[in-house]
Amino acid sequence: MKEKKNTKDSNRIRVKSYPDEQKTTLMIRTLCMQKRRFERKKAKLMTALLSCGGLQHIIDIAYEVLGNPMFVSDMGYNVVAFNKNAEVGDPSWPSTAPEEEFDAYERIKKLNDSGVFERLYSSESPCIEEFDYSPTRWMAHKIAINDKNIGHIAVVEAKKAFEPMDFGLLELLCSVVASELQKEPIQSSQLYSEVEHFLIGILEERIFSAEIIQKQGKKLGLYAKEHLCLITVSSELKTEKGMSLSYVKSIINRILGTEKSILYQNKITVLLTSDKKEAVSDGAKSKLIEFLNSNQMKAGVSPYFQDLAGLKSHYNQSVKALELGIAMNPEESLFYYEAYACYHLFEIVADQTGLKDFCNTALTDLMGYDQQYKTNYCHNLCIHLQHDGNVTKTARYFKIHRNSMKYRIKKIEEIMAVSLTDSEIKFSLMMTFKLLAYLGDEKLLKV
Repeated sequence: MKEKKNTKDSNRIRVKSYPDEQKTTLMIRTLCMQKRRFERKKAKLMTALLSCGGLQHIIDIAYEVLGNPMFVSDMGYNVVAFNKNAEVGDPSWPSTAPEEEFDAYERIKKLNDSGVFERLYSSESPCIEEFDYSPTRWMAHKIAINDKNIGHIAVVEAKKAFEPMDFGLLELLCSVVASELQKEPIQSSQLYSEVEHFLIGILEERIFSAEIIQKQGKKLGLYAKEHLCLITVSSELKTEKGMSLSYVKSIINRILGTEKSILYQNKITVLLTSDKKEAVSDGAKSKLIEFLNSNQMKAGVSPYFQDLAGLKSHYNQSVKALELGIAMNPEESLFYYEAYACYHLFEIVADQTGLKDFCNTALTDLMGYDQQYKTNYCHNLCIHLQHDGNVTKTARYFKIHRNSMKYRIKKIEEIMAVSLTDSEIKFSLMMTFKLLAYLGDEKLLKV
């Protein structure tokens, strides 16, 4: 092609021909085709939003658009939508099998500790991640509403390799899903349910009428069973990359078989209902303790009650059991208020007077004897009182003959100048042991 001079009226620009002109033309044509393809895919996602078909419809259309299956997760790592018909050979793909819930928790905890979620929620563009347990790569991006992160979308590279345009499509999809969630709220840990609003309203005394509480409680099915109980869970050790409390709440809900729980004052509180005073089965209790121990968490349990109007009082009791349990028995993880009620009383009394004034002075004599003669009668007496003053049971505990135990009890009575058959004396001594345990006397067995 020869170069021609431009005329005054010409609106064309002619360029010299180069050897790679054909290649350049092909590249431009390819880019234009990709641009048109990208715009068609964008239009399909926007149409899915405008169709008002709901979140699941959008995710199913997005599967067609990106060519790979995906799921939507909230900040509690609860899957709120996914491509149900997709066959994905990856352990991270959502499952409803109960036996897999703890494996899923361990994976998410591992991801959290590795900083994956920190990268995901701080990045302004999608991230691609590879995991040692997964045969495929994942692309994920955050979902935000008014600059507040509410969850993320994860796409698995199961059907085809990721393309450069997938980054832009995933960004748009997250915006589309955010728009959908604003008009169609989901049952998410970030969005309070009616039960959560009701329970928090009682705790914050915005709802205080006994009549309204009973009426609304019945409407929400909270009075379906006779007995109510609260379990309040809090992490003892705060870590920089601690697991989301909303996710931990979902795990505890599954362990205890309930959905009636709230996040309140940086703690998880679960409301249990039961026809008998055994809201937690031995199996569930064992799983809960195992979960608490493995995650350095503690829980306080309130007494049983029947009226939701007393919710705040029982919530405070579960929290107090938690506080006292951690202080007095840090090696344990589950604390019942009934076992710590007397210590709560001591705490209240201690604000007004010295607690040692309430100690039985006879025990002081026994402690002095132990110190002088290097005996261990205080410990013997404590165990004896714990066994309801039953000599046979106490002897069995110490693995000695019953007559030997009787001799020790008689010696203790002589030193203290009291009779351990007197119920008032036994009560006073037991309370003194508890007072000393509360005051931190490590020489005595905690009771």
